[in-house]
Amino acid sequence: MRNCFLPSIPEIDTALDLLSQAADAYLAGDIGCAKSCLVKADMPEIRQFYKRIVGVTNKDVHWQSKQPKDIVPKSNRAKGRMPSAKEQLAIFTKDGWRCRFCGTRVISREARLILIKQFPEETHWVDSEYKRHTALLSQGASLDHVLPHSRGRTDDPKNFVTACYNCQFGRNNWTLEEVGFNDPRDRPPIVDEWDGLTRLLTKERALPIQSLE
Repeated sequence: MRNCFLPSIPEIDTALDLLSQAADAYLAGDIGCAKSCLVKADMPEIRQFYKRIVGVTNKDVHWQSKQPKDIVPKSNRAKGRMPSAKEQLAIFTKDGWRCRFCGTRVISREARLILIKQFPEETHWVDSEYKRHTALLSQGASLDHVLPHSRGRTDDPKNFVTACYNCQFGRNNWTLEEVGFNDPRDRPPIVDEWDGLTRLLTKERALPIQSLE
């Protein structure tokens, strides 16, 4: 058994430090420093890493050769709702703004939007995901259903954990058992001073939140 598909690479941790520096520089009014940090955080090694996980199914990585067949038809799937913004924030905060699978730090999507709006050239948030800023894509916080929706999940709050882009979309429709993952809820979250860059949201400069999806 394992916790995630692949151990995180050091470039992800370095990129997150740079994104944190970019956020602090932006809040301090040092736009030049913020731009420089964002550019440095856009590492090709991160793209190579996440493409191994969210790209073509690889038995060495996914322990599977194809998606499961017993997908619940959409018409028969459990009806429910995603948690509210307030409820999602509570889950991210409880989880320490870290992916409960691989343990890497993740960043608030609202904070990411602020950086994208303020620094479009450096973040190049284009339609093609594989051409977007690597660290901003890879480490965007999302809620993952421990038991996937397509496999009969419910929207019980206990079925949600914080995940990075790689771990959520790499797992897709597979259950934990199919990919050999330990249940992340069986180990405590890592909670420290990391805030997911949410400090950007508390400043007067913060822009109105809009969807990027």
